[in-house]
Amino acid sequence: MNFIGIDLAWGNRNPTGLAHLVSDGSGCRLVRADRLTTDREILEWVEACGGNDVWLGIDAPIIARNPPGTSRPADKMVSARFGRYHAGVYPANRVRCERPIRLCRKLRRRGFSSNPFLPGRGGRRQLEIFPHLVQVAFFERPRIIKYKKGPVSARQAGLSEFQTAIGTYLTGQDPPLLPSRALSHLLREDPKALRGAALKSLEDRLDALLCAYTAFYFHTWGETRCEVIGDHAQGYIIAFRG
Repeated sequence: MNFIGIDLAWGNRNPTGLAHLVSDGSGCRLVRADRLTTDREILEWVEACGGNDVWLGIDAPIIARNPPGTSRPADKMVSARFGRYHAGVYPANRVRCERPIRLCRKLRRRGFSSNPFLPGRGGRRQLEIFPHLVQVAFFERPRIIKYKKGPVSARQAGLSEFQTAIGTYLTGQDPPLLPSRALSHLLREDPKALRGAALKSLEDRLDALLCAYTAFYFHTWGETRCEVIGDHAQGYIIAFRG
C-alpha cells in the first residue's frame, strides 16, 4: 500500500513538496521525498509510485465551492477549535484555491476519490490534510512549531525542532514511521546550513512527509481515532480525536 503526501503550492509557479511512504503491515517507511512544480510533474510522480491502492494526503483546500470573500464551514470550525494552538487556517474559496481544486479534479479523473467517508481501505483516495493539526496532536504541543515565517535563524531553528519531533514522535506512533535511508537523510539535513530556496525545500518535504503519514494513520484507524471536520460537499479537513 502506498501513501503520498503533497504539500501543494496554491500558485502555479511555486514548487510543491512530495513524500512517498510504503506500508508493510508493521508500519510505513519513507521511500523518497521530492519537490516539483507543475501539475503534470506532480501527477507523473504520483503515478510512478505505482499500484491501484494509493492514498494521498494533500495540504491544500481540494474542495472549495464557496465564492470569493467567504470561507468554508470547515475552515471556521478548525480556526474556532484550534486557534488557541495557533493552528487556524487561511479562509478558502473557489477563486483563491483554483489550483488545488484543479489538481483535485485531475486526480479524480485518475480514480482518486476525494470522499473521506467511503467504506473500505483499498483503492485510490485523496484527503485534505492540515499539518498544523497533526503537529498539535502527534507532537503533544500546546502550540504549533513556528518555521514558516520570521527571520532565517528562527525558521532554521523551527525546522530543526520539526525534524526532531518527527524522529521522536512519529516513530513511536501506532502504527509507527519506520527507519529508512530516505528518512535518515531527510532528518539529518542541517537547516542551519540552508538559506532561501534550499531552506524552503526542506520545509516542503517535511510537511509532505507529515501529510503522507496522516493519510497512512487515517487509513489505519479511520474515524475511530480521527475526525473529519466538515463534509465532502463543501470541504473538509482531517483532524484527530482527543
